[in-house]
Amino acid sequence: MATRGVVDAIASAVPRTTRNVSLIAHVDHGKTTFADSLLASNGIVSSRQAGKLRLLDSRTDEQERGITMKASATSLVYPPLLVNLVDSPGHVDFSGEVADALVLADISLLLLDVVEGVCSQTESVLRRAVIHGQQVVLVLNKMDRLRWELQLDEAKAYAHVKHLIEAANSCLAQVLRGLLLADESWGCIEEIEEKMHFSPSNLNVLFSSASHSFAFSLLDFAEIYSPKLELQSEELVAALFDDFYLSGKKIMPDAYSKGKKTVFEQLVLTPLWQIFDAGGKEDTGLAALQDMAKKLGLVMKSRRVGEAMDEFLRSWLPLPRATFRLVARCESAGSAMNGRRLRMLCGEENELSEIVRLCDKDGPVVFFVAKLIQADGRRLCLSRIFSGTLREGDCLFTRSARKEEVQKVRVRALWLMRGRELIPLRAAAAGVVVAVEMEEAVPVLSTCTQMEITQGMMVSRDTEEPLVRVRISARRLEDEQRLREALKTVSFFDAGLRVREEENGELALITAGEVHLEKCLEDLRELGMDDLVVSAPIVPFLETVSTDPTLTRDHIEAHLTECHKGDSLHLRLRVVPLPEEMASLIGAATKTIREGEDTHSIKEKILSLATTVLPSLKGSWWYKQTPERIRELFSSRLWSLGAEKAPENVLINAISDYERRSAWGEESSAAFRELDSAIVTGYELFVSSGPLCNERMKGVAVVVEEWKVDVQESGVSGQLMAAMKATCTAAAKKTPLRLVAAMYRCVVATSSTALGKVHAVLAQRKAKITSEDVDELTGLFLVRSLMPVVESFSLCDQLRKKTSGLATGQVEWSHWQLIDEDPYWQPTTEEEVEEFGMKGDSPNHARGYMDAVRRRKGLPTEDLIVVSAEKQRNLSMKK
Repeated sequence: MATRGVVDAIASAVPRTTRNVSLIAHVDHGKTTFADSLLASNGIVSSRQAGKLRLLDSRTDEQERGITMKASATSLVYPPLLVNLVDSPGHVDFSGEVADALVLADISLLLLDVVEGVCSQTESVLRRAVIHGQQVVLVLNKMDRLRWELQLDEAKAYAHVKHLIEAANSCLAQVLRGLLLADESWGCIEEIEEKMHFSPSNLNVLFSSASHSFAFSLLDFAEIYSPKLELQSEELVAALFDDFYLSGKKIMPDAYSKGKKTVFEQLVLTPLWQIFDAGGKEDTGLAALQDMAKKLGLVMKSRRVGEAMDEFLRSWLPLPRATFRLVARCESAGSAMNGRRLRMLCGEENELSEIVRLCDKDGPVVFFVAKLIQADGRRLCLSRIFSGTLREGDCLFTRSARKEEVQKVRVRALWLMRGRELIPLRAAAAGVVVAVEMEEAVPVLSTCTQMEITQGMMVSRDTEEPLVRVRISARRLEDEQRLREALKTVSFFDAGLRVREEENGELALITAGEVHLEKCLEDLRELGMDDLVVSAPIVPFLETVSTDPTLTRDHIEAHLTECHKGDSLHLRLRVVPLPEEMASLIGAATKTIREGEDTHSIKEKILSLATTVLPSLKGSWWYKQTPERIRELFSSRLWSLGAEKAPENVLINAISDYERRSAWGEESSAAFRELDSAIVTGYELFVSSGPLCNERMKGVAVVVEEWKVDVQESGVSGQLMAAMKATCTAAAKKTPLRLVAAMYRCVVATSSTALGKVHAVLAQRKAKITSEDVDELTGLFLVRSLMPVVESFSLCDQLRKKTSGLATGQVEWSHWQLIDEDPYWQPTTEEEVEEFGMKGDSPNHARGYMDAVRRRKGLPTEDLIVVSAEKQRNLSMKK
């Protein structure tokens, strides 16, 4: 009956009473357990199993690891509401799945472990929720830990919870200010911050313990106590979490200064603490719980203390009721599509804007494919219906975000997802989230409409490009084609995965991290690819050139490099460094130009930064160049921006007798010189494959000062490309070359007894410790550091082994960082020889990384074929 009710509700859904809710949080903060308790409200799981079954974790490896790896959705009925619930992963490797969940939802429940507080992924998912225009409700989960683990009394628990809400608001303010700095179109941040501000009295904060299936807001306790205190519920809600105390039936101010218990401590925490204390007493706890239940009119059937406490809490303060009551106060599917959220989905001028805004179930059908899922051998599109009513057999037009052409498709079936179970649907009305099975393959991020359209929805995945790469092949040659088909299938359903065929024909699997890699390999095994050869994980580096403040002007001028080939070809150029902030802006400008967007704003930022920073860049060719000259070079004389694979570089035309149109695409009467494109191609080849180890380059400007070529000579185009690449490489080798490493932010929580071992593990992995704090509540040390991604593999396993399980680690993407070591350094002065020896025996990390990459790519290194040739060998066989 419950299933039939949901099926009918989806078919006849009214946008005004439909809520689309996503669960977001840091890993292990209780999202899937929370979802289980909500599912229990519809009889999908039993109340006793709620919080333990993890129904929405449908993969075997999700159940084994206890973490969510993919976004999943289901629908629940809480009359008169239809709630579409989307569970998302908290692990950093699956951040793209969070973006999928937020496209489907309008309301985000941000879960926060009351003991661990605001963590790295908390800020990340909150930022995504704000960007997607979500209405965010803060859920303070695992309230029982304050009493059972931390042994806090009511006063300390109240102070801790208050501090936690302040930390969440501080995180929100930091996110909003960061967004304003990146994009001025956000307007008045203060208004947004005031609207989103977390406060229990605003009824956007929920207190819960998902494992015990109870939750409450201030409204729940206000309704319990307002008749007894003869107060209005609204008046009590306003006072419950503030500095007030009870005097008889009156609410009085200044509780803290008068040494009184606050209303929250007295009316909320005191009875909760009594229940927790009774639940921890095996001998007298059951009787105490039964007495309290009798006073409240609750019927308890459990005969064990732990089960009785759970039954008491979920009967007195049921989690679904408290959650759905707050959700009901949030925006409906019919009113959520407005303002910034509508502009983010449809852009400024889109024929779909008005249709999406109205969300009319009788309007034309429009739905968006946020994610592709494989279940029971079916290819399903996890989609949100923005308009109309979708039915089996409907013929539609689909337009992909990545392709221009429009494709005709037909709906084969509609499904409601519940973990591994699929429930057939007759129809799905505007505002709901369903799984749509198509007769044709439909790519992710596609817009499907009843009428033919010229532009689809403009949703993109704002995730970092995957970094961890492995080479993969079938052990048996005859399985190679099957492997390619399996990889095609896995990448089709996993938008965060990249599959690439290398120049030598090998297949490369590129993933977001170690856990994501293991998930992809498990997916391949499920497709029958058991016998695979997988290389060790490979992490890319970048190459750059650096400044050297010790160089004189004459030394810098000597970096000018020339290339001659008789009288037919002459090149003269130099390779110079760009600061990090300029390189980032140039990378953004390259993307803007390729997408055909307006470049005026970003061009002015680059020109302003260049004229301010470059003239004071000591140890480089830019030093003491006039701002006017630099502005000219980056404006009218910008030859080309970065290559597709290496966007953060520039090619500059400093040839006195050559005027050409700049790379900014502005109108100009200047004509291109013949073979101009050959110079650009040679430059792109250079920045795509640097001189140290053929990795792509970043933060490099190639300044061409002279170019002469005999265009009549045969084959000169190819010669010019090769000469340009070789000359750039030679010029770069005259400058200080450096590697740039991908870095993780690493946070390790450990007890004081294992702190030394944690430091040893981090030092072994070349991590730089940035801070070390003590959590006053738990007594654990929090060690924060920056660690090269290439050193991070199996970090958590090593921490557990070395500390006997006393330390846990979490990593997330941070940035690219220059390794300020010369890979070719050798001791030259007497002092250096005395300190480091003739061979420079101190570890050179940059050289080690460079040689490792060169060995992997088959490039020459200075490794000795014979080591210790003078050592005596024992040729006899050892017995």
